[in-house]
Amino acid sequence: MASEPRTHVLPTSPLSGADIPWRQIMWFVIGTFVLTWLIVLPLYFVDDNLTLQMLYLPITVAMMFVPALIAWIIVRKTRPKGQRAAALGFTRHRPLPRFFGYLALAFVLPVAITLISLPLASAFGLFEPDLENFSGLQQVLAAAGAPDMPVGVVMVGQIINIVLAAWFINLLPALGEEIGWRGWLTPQLLPLGVIPTIAITGVIWGLWHTPIILLGHNYPHLPGWLAVLCMVIFCTLIGGVLAWLAIRTNSVWPAALGHSTINAIGGLPLLFSADPTFDTAQVGLTGTTGWIVIGLVLVVLLATQSFRPARVPAIDHKTAWPSDYGG
Repeated sequence: MASEPRTHVLPTSPLSGADIPWRQIMWFVIGTFVLTWLIVLPLYFVDDNLTLQMLYLPITVAMMFVPALIAWIIVRKTRPKGQRAAALGFTRHRPLPRFFGYLALAFVLPVAITLISLPLASAFGLFEPDLENFSGLQQVLAAAGAPDMPVGVVMVGQIINIVLAAWFINLLPALGEEIGWRGWLTPQLLPLGVIPTIAITGVIWGLWHTPIILLGHNYPHLPGWLAVLCMVIFCTLIGGVLAWLAIRTNSVWPAALGHSTINAIGGLPLLFSADPTFDTAQVGLTGTTGWIVIGLVLVVLLATQSFRPARVPAIDHKTAWPSDYGG
């Protein structure tokens, strides 16, 4: 496939497809996969469920910093000091109102996609909503020993939790991943074109999750091979949206916030469900109905050529950072 014009890539991207650092990409993939498996492997030897639950969160949070660590090692060895931050997705954001607008989109898009997918799941008979009594939520409250707690109070509390988790609690671990996937890897592949970049990054990102997917993460009721396949499809699709955020802003931060929001809203369908459980392979952002909505968003973004990076402002040599010059 012919390389896209230079205007379709980022300042930190290789000059052409022939210049893509495949050796660095190979070591990045090997390093992230091996180190992640080493971090998660102890969970496979834990027999006690309580101990597994105690270890699961700190171990999965630790693995989220692996892509950033490996990308930083590569950049430290291959880039001069003044260009390392930009090579990991950290650039100055100009103009700021536009940047904050993309941050808002990074939060709103995953929420909107999830909410739009629920009527679709309902139409397919995959999800039974209850917007009158919120019976699924009521059952969860009863099981938690708080059957008399007003549903309205719980709903407001959940919305506040989502906002806090997306913008603060989950943001740093999500940044740990996004520095690798969208901060470093995506710009390196962009000379191949947007679609190949999304596909390659999505497959790598999805397969990277294999150690925790096989432990039941996201798709606990599916066979291991099918759960991994579902994760690869989901990561490829949602990774396209995160790549759009990163490319449009030439920054890792909107992608990190989008990723953080995705992690914060996993239980969002439960708030509107008639049943306390739902099929994550069919319902919500990670399910097939969510994939349909994400796919439509990507089609619109591609059809409108929205993956073009924003024009780089003229450099003021008096106030410029070394990374402003690219290279």
